[in-house]
Amino acid sequence: VLLIGLDAATFRVVAPLMEEGLLPNLSRIAQAGVHGPLQSFAPLHSPRIWNTIATGKVPEKHGILTFTTQRPDGSSALYLSSDRKTHALWNITSDAGLATAVVNWWTTFPPERIDGVMVSDHLFPAEIEKKRRLFNVSGASPTAPATHPASWEPRAHDLVRDPGSFAGLPNPLASVTPFPGRFGTEWQTEVFETDNAVTRIALAVEQELHPIVMMVFLSGIDRISHILWGALESPESFSESFRPTPEERAAGLAALRGYYVHADRLVGLLLDRYGPRDLVVVVSDHGFEASEAAIGPEGKQILLTGGHVSDAASRGALFASGPGIDRGATVEGTTVNDVTPTILTWLGLPLGSDMDGKPAAFLEREPPPPIATHDTKPVERLATESRGAE
Repeated sequence: VLLIGLDAATFRVVAPLMEEGLLPNLSRIAQAGVHGPLQSFAPLHSPRIWNTIATGKVPEKHGILTFTTQRPDGSSALYLSSDRKTHALWNITSDAGLATAVVNWWTTFPPERIDGVMVSDHLFPAEIEKKRRLFNVSGASPTAPATHPASWEPRAHDLVRDPGSFAGLPNPLASVTPFPGRFGTEWQTEVFETDNAVTRIALAVEQELHPIVMMVFLSGIDRISHILWGALESPESFSESFRPTPEERAAGLAALRGYYVHADRLVGLLLDRYGPRDLVVVVSDHGFEASEAAIGPEGKQILLTGGHVSDAASRGALFASGPGIDRGATVEGTTVNDVTPTILTWLGLPLGSDMDGKPAAFLEREPPPPIATHDTKPVERLATESRGAE
């Protein structure tokens, strides 16, 4: 199984690009299997939805409700994997003896001791520090190895620093001007290189481990959409200070479309080692809509023209192919609750009766008899230490 998360990918951008032949890898999955919207549920906060995707349970059960939580001492903190109350897909498959790999999935720090490799979402300290600043986190920042086994951490950092064969991939954000909003080339390079690094790490893990289940999360589409979405909407959707000029709209739309094309290239690289006997699933957690916000200090603010608050942004994207899946069909009705139950059923593993999702209708396999729950033993995680308040 290969499960790829493309944060915030939406058919508003995907559909026209597919029609133009610019997303060959997602199109290949659609032609060999199914594609359609993936329904999400408000509030559309990425941590809660990606943990629902990974557990088959609603946030009230898995425990990750938004971006931050309050600790007993009154301080705020980013949610940790230890705040998740239930087993995730990687725990269930690992407990079943299936080698499993997880790279950069939301809320996987501290890493969990699975039968395989987990590279947590804290491998990129600068990314975590940005989240701490954005959400005014006041509590201590815990430290621990960012990977399990810990021996993978220096290897992962080497792959971050060394682009290798990825050095030839063009950055669609680097040369398009004028960009809407106020930000420099450092930001544009960072988004591009982070997704590339995650993909390089996943390919290295795949090459060494050959896992039965591989989960990879790419965040770049969400990050650029917050800034560039205004290029897709009518100028009248925005107040004067947020309204892109015609030149900025043209540049922003080219960059947004170009980044989807780049994400499709990364999907293609991840697909290389998978064939017709394997299950491939690509999902996003929500879409986007016109929105106005400004972040950063006065004079250096980034103007955000896209967000995901209302029902208009509640539909993400789904692609799936493999044995037992309809071929070339457009499907409706699948929700974020259904992703893990669908994968478990495909693997022949039972669902927990405490799960809120069900196998997707496009999967032509009957699930084994359910069990009461998969949450029968504590999840083992690497120990953390506090760095002190910051």
